[in-house]
Amino acid sequence: MWVVDSGGSLGHPLGMEPRSDGESPSDVLTDAQVRAVVREVSSIWWIVLGVGVAFAGFGVVMLFNIAAGATAIAIIVGAFLFLDGIVGLITAGRNGGSKAVGIVLGIVLMIGGVVVAAWPGVTFLVIAIVWGVTIVVGGITRIIGSIILAGPGWGWVLAMGIAELIVGVAALVWPHVTAHVILLLIGVYAIVAGLLQIILAFELKKVPERLGLN
Repeated sequence: MWVVDSGGSLGHPLGMEPRSDGESPSDVLTDAQVRAVVREVSSIWWIVLGVGVAFAGFGVVMLFNIAAGATAIAIIVGAFLFLDGIVGLITAGRNGGSKAVGIVLGIVLMIGGVVVAAWPGVTFLVIAIVWGVTIVVGGITRIIGSIILAGPGWGWVLAMGIAELIVGVAALVWPHVTAHVILLLIGVYAIVAGLLQIILAFELKKVPERLGLN
């Protein structure tokens, strides 16, 4: 039903007056819609649980069998690189770029994927060296910056730069140890992330019951 105001003009229908906060009625979820959304989100708890178990299991493998874990990571990363290279070959030149560059990049990615998957030890050794170089450069930059600027807290910046320089040099001197530590950290991270996912899964499962939606 439309409402006519005292001036004779046509107003808004009853129950459809604009909200004072600027939202239209269609922007507001009804109670039934909220309940449906909550149930839908809660229904995927088992997927979150599966991901958590997989992460935690992978982390345990990494801690007790680093070689197997490194091989698994290398194969996964290598497969992604290889597939990305195939996509690059197929789409070369279609996005406005150079077709020749796209083809070369695709081939490089495919070769890189094969190398990563075939020689996981070399892959993580390279990662360790790159990480070491990065830390060394960062440490030198902090040291130089602290000396030149000599601003408030420059001593802490200098100490951090020296520590980074020492760690970076150690990583370059003993790259195999560095790669080993990196893999262990990946394993620890995977276990922690997996446990958090498992906890989240059971919390999601309990949401409808806690809100009285069962």
